[in-house]
Amino acid sequence: MKVFATLFLLAASATAALAAVPAPNAGCSQPGQYCNGGTFLCCNNRQCNNNVCS
Repeated sequence: MKVFATLFLLAASATAALAAVPAPNAGCSQPGQYCNGGTFLCCNNRQCNNNVCS
């Protein structure tokens, strides 16, 4: 029973560690994608022109 508990703990720890790694540039729009200057911002300090990142 201790083996199963140990395996479960290791699996839970590995899953939590993977979930803690943020995606690069999460939450920003790439060039050519929609933006609105508020909730949808352009990545890497690009400009939002006519609701499109350029």
